[in-house]
Amino acid sequence: MQRPIRVCFYNTDNTTGEQIRRALRDTPHLQVVAEPSDPDALRHYIDEAQADMVLMNLDPDVDQVLETVGFLVRLAPEMGIIGVSQRTDPQTIIKAMRAGCTQFVCSPIEIGDLNNAVDRITATRITSSLRSRRVCVVGSAGGVGATTIACNLASELAQVTDRPSALVELNLEFGDVACAFDCEPAYSVADLCTDGADLDRTIVEAAMHKVSAKLHLLARPQRMEDAHRVAPELVGRLLGLLAEIYANVILDLPRGFNFFNAAAVDRADLILIIAQLSVPSIRNAQRIHELFLQMNTAEEKVELVLNRCKADFERITASDVERQFGRRIFAKIPNDYRRVGASLDLGQPILTDSPKSPARLAIHEMARKIANESESDEPASAQRKKGLLGRLWGRKQTVG
Repeated sequence: MQRPIRVCFYNTDNTTGEQIRRALRDTPHLQVVAEPSDPDALRHYIDEAQADMVLMNLDPDVDQVLETVGFLVRLAPEMGIIGVSQRTDPQTIIKAMRAGCTQFVCSPIEIGDLNNAVDRITATRITSSLRSRRVCVVGSAGGVGATTIACNLASELAQVTDRPSALVELNLEFGDVACAFDCEPAYSVADLCTDGADLDRTIVEAAMHKVSAKLHLLARPQRMEDAHRVAPELVGRLLGLLAEIYANVILDLPRGFNFFNAAAVDRADLILIIAQLSVPSIRNAQRIHELFLQMNTAEEKVELVLNRCKADFERITASDVERQFGRRIFAKIPNDYRRVGASLDLGQPILTDSPKSPARLAIHEMARKIANESESDEPASAQRKKGLLGRLWGRKQTVG
């Protein structure tokens, strides 16, 4: 059962107070815990009653009550404040907002208006305490498993953090996120980010496809030509709204430089470049790494993940790559072709069908590492050396 929202009703006007009390009683899930009439009493009840929000009756003397609003803001900066007044001119509303009222409701109160104000404050309080984490995943070459890692990382982060996670596909022409979960989402990035679209939080929440209770996704458009309808500036707006809703936002990016990648990495907390232990893949990983640095991305935010590691016959080792990059590999995902392939064919995370898969366990540990905000990974101080990898790097490309 939902806990009632505790409201402190600040009132200095008996002529309008009863109507406001009645509206509070008739609004679902609200519980009036105190009704102070002066700042000292308000301070006492804020301390003692543990109110979730305060409803301030601004009448009859709006200016005087707004002074108390300012006092309340200094006393409890995180407190949601609803201002109520019969004066509905723009000047009064603006003055109330500047003083610190989070929401404004006209008096006499309509229950729907009060309920909407309460919902907005509740949503703001939840998201303000939510530290959203944006993780970008990009492959160094086609077929290195970047989308598979992005999908499974999103699933694992949702489980590890027990917080809502969003998976967004920005590979708008050739993405496979929906296929990885065997679903056909009703809406796509193109539906939300076409020029002229009126994008807000409610629309974004309704458009997300619910894979599970804590994992939602937004996939590429069905038709390839619709990718060209997506406006880059709206992608930035979309990502900002997702940060208000989800604790974890995982972005599956295309390779190369474009406006969508620029919007994605602009405020990213972590960028994972997925590569395999082959010369072409590692070469491209280095180029992508340099590109992100040229886009003013902090170097400590860009990490390399090695996928499908097969230590038994590879000529290049993880140590070679670390020496070349001058830093430690962020994660190594062992090759588990049979189980990972089966999960893709079934359209579900590896966790669902093969929880003990070595690849799944490595992605799970990577999710734990990302979720651990106190952990700091310092770049390795190893010097770049011309070992086997260095010689291979210097190898001239031949045209086949």
